[in-house]
Amino acid sequence: MRLLSQIWRVARAALLYMVFAMAVALTSFVVLPVLSLFASDVPDLLAQRCMHWAARLVRRVAMGLGVVRLRVDGAAALSAPGPMLIVANHPTKLDATMLVALMSQVDTVVEASWAARPLLGPLLVRAGHLRNDDAVQVVEEGVRRLRQGRRFVIFPEGSRSPAGALHPFQRGAARIALASGCDLLPVVIRCDPPIGLKGKAWYDIPEETPAMSITVGDPIKAGDFINGDETRGVAARKVTRALRDYFLRELDYADV
Repeated sequence: MRLLSQIWRVARAALLYMVFAMAVALTSFVVLPVLSLFASDVPDLLAQRCMHWAARLVRRVAMGLGVVRLRVDGAAALSAPGPMLIVANHPTKLDATMLVALMSQVDTVVEASWAARPLLGPLLVRAGHLRNDDAVQVVEEGVRRLRQGRRFVIFPEGSRSPAGALHPFQRGAARIALASGCDLLPVVIRCDPPIGLKGKAWYDIPEETPAMSITVGDPIKAGDFINGDETRGVAARKVTRALRDYFLRELDYADV
């Protein structure tokens, strides 16, 4: 019985990955080319809307199959008008998709290796997402897009979190906040038991259905942690430290 249960869990995960791959392929190679013939949207914004609807499909399938249960608190804040600099931890493979499913427009930073993948890479490029191998461009482009009134998501760890801990935070989010004057909107993501951890095989599925929660916190003003006579580098370090402390408190993690 336990073996059959494990086989069923792996089969559900495999089906979800197949749906994800099909959604990406159809969006990139069928839906976007057709819509581009008629749409008046800016190309990257059109691609982001299509990614949003594809992510909503993947979310529905993931929950319908019982691969994960999802609870979202404060989702309305993600739909507020105006520029938005969203900062989130990154515990699983699924959380980025779940975030995209909540917002019809979102710019983000992706690992260079993901942008180079033959299936997902072209869609990420069309949607205007930034590679993480050019920190200067990320900051400059992040500020520019915020000034256009867009939403920008950053995972400051730069990669998926280790189990029960956080990687050191990179300073990109702080630099963008300080340069743009935009508040930081923290989004705390939990998943218990964890699924899709870095270094784990896709078929390593826990026996209990993972419960994922996405909690949108109150905006954080970068200027509250600095004084006027600090250099930009010192200010970015202080804001980054304060931001990581916030996530450690919310997640109840030790600072390791």
